[in-house]
Amino acid sequence: MKIVIAGGTTQAEFIVSMFKENKKNQIIVINPSENVATTLAKRLHVGVSRGEPWRKFVLEEANAYDADVFISLCDKDTDNFAACIMAKKVFAAKKTICLVNNPKNVELYKRLGLDSVISSTYLLAQSIRGESSLTSIIKTLSLDNDKLNVVEAVILSKYAICFEKIKDIKFPRYASIAAIYRNYQIIIPSGLITLQPKDTLLMVTAPSNTKKLLAYVQTERGGGLAQIAQLIKTSQRKAEKDEPSPEKESKEEAPASEPQEITKEETKRPTVKDAVKARRTIAAAKKSTVQAKKESRKSK
Repeated sequence: MKIVIAGGTTQAEFIVSMFKENKKNQIIVINPSENVATTLAKRLHVGVSRGEPWRKFVLEEANAYDADVFISLCDKDTDNFAACIMAKKVFAAKKTICLVNNPKNVELYKRLGLDSVISSTYLLAQSIRGESSLTSIIKTLSLDNDKLNVVEAVILSKYAICFEKIKDIKFPRYASIAAIYRNYQIIIPSGLITLQPKDTLLMVTAPSNTKKLLAYVQTERGGGLAQIAQLIKTSQRKAEKDEPSPEKESKEEAPASEPQEITKEETKRPTVKDAVKARRTIAAAKKSTVQAKKESRKSK
């Protein structure tokens, strides 16, 4: 990765030493101060180009073309803005990072086309506001120019998702649980993991969904109309299950009949021969009855 670091003193030294650990990185250092440039070259054993990084010929001499990351750490906000714009528009830098002292310039420089603008005062204010509003239970961190939020939340026993398996809590699709911190150990989440009190969830979501995600996590057990309705339905089902049915009651109230012996002849199903035999018997009985009536008439 090609990284250009322009300006700065102790910040530049720290960033150069951090990226220098990876030998695959190509680091280009530019500094307008001769003393700082000499010091960085001696301490870090890297080549340092001397010059003002917002000037085109300086960037050309340093071969700052097609940088993956261009970082400007000069003392003045305007110098950093000019250097980043030059690197982005003329030298095709893929990503520019601009350091500013005035927090009001953060949003302004972003609107003017810079990828990332960093102000220590701005970040401090955002952190204090986040800590005070969520009482240190929730922490958020914005990544990649506010395109992604990493949300840290501590699970309390009163939350509805506590004591539930991840597969059963219907976790929102607009977010994802990256890791669970429990008893000083990192747990990679799976559907079979049961959330416990004091578990710390590390979740990832878009900035626009952060409030909605926190509202979901902090939903208390038994709170909300939906949960109340669910409890009512559950109690009704339990009552219906415990209530005896009319058929059962009638069976229970009916007196028990005395047991009767059942012979094999009663349990035997009639066959076709039995039906033919029964018909013949009935016909013979009718015939004998007719003959008896005739004989009685003759005798009279």
